[in-house]
Amino acid sequence: MRLTITEEMLAALERASDKPDWLIAQVARMRAGGSPYVLPLGPEQSTALEELCAMNIRFTPDGKVKPEHAALDALSTLVLENY
Repeated sequence: MRLTITEEMLAALERASDKPDWLIAQVARMRAGGSPYVLPLGPEQSTALEELCAMNIRFTPDGKVKPEHAALDALSTLVLENY
C-alpha cells in the first residue's frame, strides 16, 4: 500500500508518541523529500500505523475528536479505507 498524506497528517505523525523506528525514518524521509508525501506500507506496518493513530487521538467530553487530533483521525480512516 502507498498512501499520499497531507502536510497536516505528516505534522501529526511528527508529534505522535511511541512511533516505531521504521515510521520515524519514513517521516524524516518524507519531510526531507517534500510534497507529495507518499508513505509506503506493508500489511504489518499498516496495522501498526492505524493502531498508533488510534492511541494518539484524543476526544472532547462529548465524544468528538479534538481539532488538534483531526489529522490523525483522517490518517487512520485513510489506512482503513485502503487496507
